[in-house]
Amino acid sequence: MEGRLRQQIGSNLKGAREIAGLSQEVFAEKLGVSRATLSAIENGHVAIDSTKLIQASRILGRPINDFFREEAEEFALLYRAAEKVVPEEEVRSKFRSFCEAYREIEVIVGVADSVLPPPEYPFTPHLHSKPLQFAGQVAASERERLGLGKTEPIVNIFTLLEENGVRILAKDFDQEGLFGLSAYSKQYGPCILVNSRNTIERQVFTLAHEYGHLLMHRNRYTNLSPTGDSEDDLETMANTFARFFLVPQTGLSEFLARNIGDRKMALADMVAAKHYFRVSLKMMTRSLFDEGRISESEKKELWAKTDQLGHSEFAPLDKTKLIRDWKENRRFETLARKAVLDEMISIGKLAELLGQNLVETRLQVQAWRKELSFASA
Repeated sequence: MEGRLRQQIGSNLKGAREIAGLSQEVFAEKLGVSRATLSAIENGHVAIDSTKLIQASRILGRPINDFFREEAEEFALLYRAAEKVVPEEEVRSKFRSFCEAYREIEVIVGVADSVLPPPEYPFTPHLHSKPLQFAGQVAASERERLGLGKTEPIVNIFTLLEENGVRILAKDFDQEGLFGLSAYSKQYGPCILVNSRNTIERQVFTLAHEYGHLLMHRNRYTNLSPTGDSEDDLETMANTFARFFLVPQTGLSEFLARNIGDRKMALADMVAAKHYFRVSLKMMTRSLFDEGRISESEKKELWAKTDQLGHSEFAPLDKTKLIRDWKENRRFETLARKAVLDEMISIGKLAELLGQNLVETRLQVQAWRKELSFASA
């Protein structure tokens, strides 16, 4: 029994270390043991003492009881390597903690598995010889399934995806070039992290891009050791999916016919189209070029101007409104609120799930109770 427990803990420690992207050498140094000792612990030959286990929990950002699980849940990330940016350890750890907390709060409230994950459209190279055409077809199918049809713009992609089984974490991360990443496992379902430090247009595109990965490349969610190596074909497919999911060709054609007709496109027209479909100016000019409404030289000129803006966006969307509308009805916070107000969990447990300190959480719960008492009066 003791030997089996050693193996269980060792195996789970190894899995958690690999998910965190730490080599044995780096983890051993952080833990204050030799690499040989760590290897023996991970292989179940040597027991780890309680002090080191607590230390490992802090380093890996994982609760201690994770290391005692009989079957460690594989939580696989797909790293977007198009920008050659590997998400830092802190980013991956916080993302995993959020996905675990989301699942735990669903179980506590009793609604686990009540929302089905989106379907899978597996891309198989030997069957699908035209990957970009396939990505466009998947975008059209998903729009149809979600009730968007061939023309409607997506009013709020945060709300749309979360209502359809995707767990979304939007949080500021101070890592240059990090837009987002996604994860999938049978237990936690599809999860997307968005770096809210970027423009809202960038966040919208990131959500659509990662959603495309979750739909088409679910069997690729096995990369537990992030690298800067890019899978260009997968990235191009996800970009194509995002473009047609956000700006459907029929919808753009109807918008142009209704608002511009045959006259030459002016910058004001492009901005109007950008705001209607809630995308970046760069993405809109790409769609307009594909539609034959602007020339190659006009597209390049506009792209050069948008590149000069750096981290800003030309004629930006209202970021505050879009995020506020989503958070007002965000499923995760709705479940957390119900759990604490119905005394299913303590304020301390809620703070742990929300990743906040106790003072912040207590103030939040007081505000929720005040709203409830006002509504009951």
